[in-house]
Amino acid sequence: MTRFALPLALSAAAVASAFTPTTLHVHVAAPRSALLRMFEMPEKEAPDEVVIKSVTRSREAGMDRVGSLVVTADGGSFYNTRKIFNDLHDFGRYASITAVTDSVVEAKKILISRSGRYSGLLDVLGFHEGAPSSAFKPGDTWLALNPEQESLAAQIDAAAAAGVTRAFLLLSEALADEETLDAKLSASGMDYTVMRTGAMVDEGSGGGLKLGELNMPVCEDVAREDVFRFVTEALTLPEASKRSFSLCPSEGAVSTLKQMRLAGYERRDEVQMLLKGVITEQDAPEELTADEAAEKTELVLRSEAEIAAEREDELKMLLDRARQRGIDTQKKLAYEEAEKLAHRQEQEKYYKAPPESDSDEGADSGAVDDDAEDKPSTPEA
Repeated sequence: MTRFALPLALSAAAVASAFTPTTLHVHVAAPRSALLRMFEMPEKEAPDEVVIKSVTRSREAGMDRVGSLVVTADGGSFYNTRKIFNDLHDFGRYASITAVTDSVVEAKKILISRSGRYSGLLDVLGFHEGAPSSAFKPGDTWLALNPEQESLAAQIDAAAAAGVTRAFLLLSEALADEETLDAKLSASGMDYTVMRTGAMVDEGSGGGLKLGELNMPVCEDVAREDVFRFVTEALTLPEASKRSFSLCPSEGAVSTLKQMRLAGYERRDEVQMLLKGVITEQDAPEELTADEAAEKTELVLRSEAEIAAEREDELKMLLDRARQRGIDTQKKLAYEEAEKLAHRQEQEKYYKAPPESDSDEGADSGAVDDDAEDKPSTPEA
């Protein structure tokens, strides 16, 4: 019998039952994640409603995007207006944005950028090559950037026929016939806004803005970033409905906007209050006569002289105070040094050893040794 043979007393049934899966017990170690659960903190209850006020870059958080926007440009090129697509995506919250162009290849070169990839703009941005009339669909919002006035009437008719519900025309030049355009937009049944600006530049964003007549004679250069953000917010504000106006820079409104921003108002609030007429230019200072101007100048010069004299007196006082402080410091140092010197002299006098005298030596030589008396005498031989 080999060492692995079964004892003869075992029955066949016992052997079979010993190797059935029901009797095989295998201990499997718990996964590491399960072992770590005993150290985890209890989960907090989620709030009923979470409000995200900042721009998010998460694709999952963009499920609340609604509406479709069709953007056209003069000549089909978006070179000078490409930044508005980032604002439309970040703040407009549209589910789809379609750029209508004569060349999709050129439009992609302009609009597809690194920031667009990271922000998620490419997830909602589409391209349409051809006439704008073939890109319109029912319920769309139409944003026309510097449209050609010769073909603008036909585009309005095509948008209205396709079922476009909202139109926003951004112009950089005065209209040849404002009344005709307003009448056509009113008859189209669309909700519309016509806005004109001066020449758009890249500098000076965040300054003051004002609204004026659509064909006002003078409108200075306005920051491109301010214009694009205004358009993005006005597209969904009811205060911009069925209106025509110009957007121009304003120094008189700077202080009001600064106060609003310090108080925590957002750009959308600024645009809304501009459309409501709450933010206006401050009154210009009254013009002064020659005598009043001379008197004001004299007062200014007098006050400046008084301030200079006060500063000179204050400077003299500070110098005298510093000089006196230096004198007091020197006196204190001299006094402390004298105290230290006197202390050293006293210590030297105290610890100095007294001089040895002859009488002391004699006394020492005639002294009797106490130990010698106690010693036994040695017998003589």
